[in-house]
Order: sequence, then structure tokens, then C-alpha cells
Amino acid sequence: MIQNPHIEPPLIDFGEELALSQLQEMQRLAEIGRLSASLLHQISNPLAAALLHLEQVSNQVSPGLRHVRRNIRLLRRYVEAARQQLRQESRPVKFSVRQQLEQVSRIVMPSARSVGVDLLIETLPGCRLFGDPIKFQHVMTNLIMNAIDAYEGDTTTALARPVRVTMRRQRHSLTIKVIDWGKGITLEQLEHLFKPFYTTKSQGGYGLGIGLAIVEHYTRQDFKGSITVTSSRRHGTQFILRLPLQ
Repeated sequence: MIQNPHIEPPLIDFGEELALSQLQEMQRLAEIGRLSASLLHQISNPLAAALLHLEQVSNQVSPGLRHVRRNIRLLRRYVEAARQQLRQESRPVKFSVRQQLEQVSRIVMPSARSVGVDLLIETLPGCRLFGDPIKFQHVMTNLIMNAIDAYEGDTTTALARPVRVTMRRQRHSLTIKVIDWGKGITLEQLEHLFKPFYTTKSQGGYGLGIGLAIVEHYTRQDFKGSITVTSSRRHGTQFILRLPLQ
């Protein structure tokens, strides 16, 4: 078919398309917010009841009970932190990076062990950040769990599955790297990695595609830092956080 050169093609309003796309994204985020608020309300009461029953158990010195009690208290902190975020309440403070990474280690270590991942988290004494410590835990937990998930479908069980968290302190900043040698990230995936609702996980998985978008938002907005990612067979996949020190 030959077009008449004197007839101009219809103009496409890309600004209108972009506005519509942003509106749809905001609607999806709002729906997730409503579902999250309902879920947090449903979770809060059973957690409180479980903790109350544990406190009444006679054998308080049992290591297993102490571990369960500690995890439930931590889970309640997450629930309360999520509530504050939904109400747009944030409490930035100075906090110890080492202490927060110890909390993160308790959360992610069982998942690492269950799939045979060798997880090593380095810490440095004296490093302090300014911001919401719960949000920092959220950032690190997401990055480490993504690194663990990078070995999903790996059938070479005889080989090691390392995930490393390294830290390097400069004069005014702290660099944290989360490294894995799993399936890697393609160049096409790298371009969209921090966009909301984009996920590299297989269909039928539990990924919603908002974890890394939230990580990027917290890093940039709450901690005034930056996050970058590289992926290669030789050096593995590296998520690199650069955060200003207090």
C-alpha cells in the first residue's frame, strides 16, 4: 500500500499516553495499599495473642521458645513499621549498621540454609547511618532474598551457592555490595529492574515486582544514597549501595 505524501499521518500524544500509564500505576499502588492495610490489621491481633501465650509458658528458658519469641517481636515491629509507612509516618534516627544487619541475618539465614545457600554477611564496627532502621532492614532483606532466589532452578547441587554481603567504608560514605553467582540478569532486564511491577521471577512465583522499586525509593529518598547493579558470569550479580555516613 502506497501512502499519499500529501496526507499527514495522525499525531500521537505521547504525553497523554504517559499520563494514562502513570495513572494506572498509581491505581495499582493504591489497591496494594488498601490490601496491605487490611492484611496488617488481620495479622496484628494473632501476633499479639501468640506473644501473650508464649509469655505465659512456664519453660521460659527454652532456647527454642526464646528464638520464637524474638522472631514474633521482630515481626510485630515490621507490622508496626508498615503501618507507619502507610500513614506516611517515618522516624529517622541514627542507628548502627552492624546491629541492623544482625537482625537481617536472623531473618534471612533460615531461607538461605533451606536451599543450600552459603550466606556470609560482613560487618564493620562504628558505622552509623541516619534514617529509618526498619527501612534499612527492608532494603537489605530484599536484596539478600533476591540474591538467594537467583539460585532458583539451579540443579548443580554439588557446587557451592555463595551469597556475599561486603562493606567498605570511605571518609563520608559506606558502600554495601550484595553479590551472588546465580542465573544472572540480562541487559534487557537491567533496564527495567527498578520499575514498579517488573519482575524477573518465573510465572507462578510470589514476586509482585515492587520489591526493588521500594528498595530504590528508600535508598534515594530516605537515605539520600544511590543503588546500582551489574551482572556478569565472572563477577556475579552485584547490587551496590552507596550511603552517606553519620
